[in-house]
Amino acid sequence: MPDAGERVAIARLGRPHGVRGAITAHADGPTLGTLEPGDAVTVRLGDSERGLILAARRGEAPKAILSFEGVGAREEAAALTGAVVLVDASRLPEPRDADTFYVRDLVGYEVRDGDVLVGTVRGVQPGPANDALIVMTGEGEILLPFTMDAVVEVDAGARRLILREGLL
Repeated sequence: MPDAGERVAIARLGRPHGVRGAITAHADGPTLGTLEPGDAVTVRLGDSERGLILAARRGEAPKAILSFEGVGAREEAAALTGAVVLVDASRLPEPRDADTFYVRDLVGYEVRDGDVLVGTVRGVQPGPANDALIVMTGEGEILLPFTMDAVVEVDAGARRLILREGLL
């Protein structure tokens, strides 16, 4: 269950589209496609955040074109390039099957190789073929493939991932 007020990233803003303030958005999942005109979002660029109201959305994930109230010129949209679009975590749809996880759900899971604690999941790095778990060990960060071959068990109750024997 998401924490009250917890916000999650759903897209990254790209280049302006046209001259009237529209901008491309590259989705991180299905939530961008659920936004409707009038919905409030937060955009974060560096250390600054700005609340915006969606005026229009064209296209679907993974790439859509968004317009925001108060952003009416290409230059204003260009100033948002690279910003992350955040929404309240309650907007996220429930995963459709037991083998689907949100990144935020895996952060903090312990990673084990048999009985040996390898480390703790700090994040997930998206990849073209599969995502990689960013695991903090006693000796620093390592990347582990988040595939069915590498991670043989996900114990959500214990917040633990079990690796295939011999992976490390």
